[in-house]
Amino acid sequence: MIFILVATLMVAVAAACIAIPLWRGHTAAKVSMTEAGKGVYQRQLAELKRDLDNGLLAESDYQSAARDIEREQQASEAKAAGSAWRTSRRGKVVALASVLLLIIITGLFYWRMGNWRVGVEGTNAASRVAIQQMVQKLADRLHSTDQDDLQGWLMLGHAYVIMERYPDAVDAFEHARKLAGDGNAEVLAAYAEALTLADPDQFTQRAAPLFEKVLKLDPTNVKALWYGGLAASQEGNNALAVKRWQTLLQQNLPEDYAEFVAQYIKRAGGTVPAPASAKASTVIHVRVALNPALRHSVQPDETVFVFARPEGEQGGPPLAVKRLQVRDLPMDVTLSDSDAMISGRNLSKFSAIQLVARISRDGSPIAKPGEPTGMALWKRGKDTRSVQISIAPAG
Repeated sequence: MIFILVATLMVAVAAACIAIPLWRGHTAAKVSMTEAGKGVYQRQLAELKRDLDNGLLAESDYQSAARDIEREQQASEAKAAGSAWRTSRRGKVVALASVLLLIIITGLFYWRMGNWRVGVEGTNAASRVAIQQMVQKLADRLHSTDQDDLQGWLMLGHAYVIMERYPDAVDAFEHARKLAGDGNAEVLAAYAEALTLADPDQFTQRAAPLFEKVLKLDPTNVKALWYGGLAASQEGNNALAVKRWQTLLQQNLPEDYAEFVAQYIKRAGGTVPAPASAKASTVIHVRVALNPALRHSVQPDETVFVFARPEGEQGGPPLAVKRLQVRDLPMDVTLSDSDAMISGRNLSKFSAIQLVARISRDGSPIAKPGEPTGMALWKRGKDTRSVQISIAPAG
């Protein structure tokens, strides 16, 4: 059942993304809402195709999701033909919010819920209700017993954004911001984006200054580069907008998203930089084996998660993850920038990476006390061969 919910969630994300307004306003550099919609449409199809090629999505799910996206695109174009948004500022602020949200949500919910494979057509309506119940259950827990759960507030905020409950998303991210402070770029960027979506007319006064803070903390933050570019363009500083969007293009973006950003660069009078060389991609080879002490206490079909996270980081989605079974061990696993769960947050950005292999008794990606685990530290420039991990009993 959990896999069905997750497969449905992916369709819901794509539909929500298509529904976000894409009108750009009356400027010499504007593009029509139809053109923008096509860009997002292609971006969502590319995301689905990548999950299909990586084995994270079944063929039937891919076809069903693609049909849903196409229907939503057609509906969006029909709506655009009959109405116009109030101001160009509103359109500029939310132009690519759908793409950024899909990148983040895909990573977070994959880590929370597991693999995307399997799922059947025709369950969308029932599953959507189940997802709403799941979100409400999380909200109830956070507002009562677990108010200090930073990752829980972040998850709730992103879920509210998908559901287009933007004021609730602002509230959730406000809680996360209080816990993390203004020194956490990801939290601050999520809060600023929620403010933007909740009230685009206040983008310049409220959200734009926060994105400037994010860029000081993390000059490569994907959200801040995009919205920071929009803010600069809105103020007439096309040179700064182009600079930020050019930096954004170097963040290992999906192809269609990169093409869309490139259009904005050209319209602002800038030149599109050559894509980052694929040779610069970080690749980590990991040899995962089972400690002999575990041979008679684990089952062949139990799940093994192999993931990477920055050294010292304890929570949040990992940089990359692979899912195996005990019967596969020992096994050589490769983690690279192409496995990034969140675009722009990949292995190449870090010099020291903690590698973890953990056996999950119930198949959940959320760690539980007592689960057999193995760890190793990878450091750039020192570990050129396969890193060895032995999964041993807990304690």
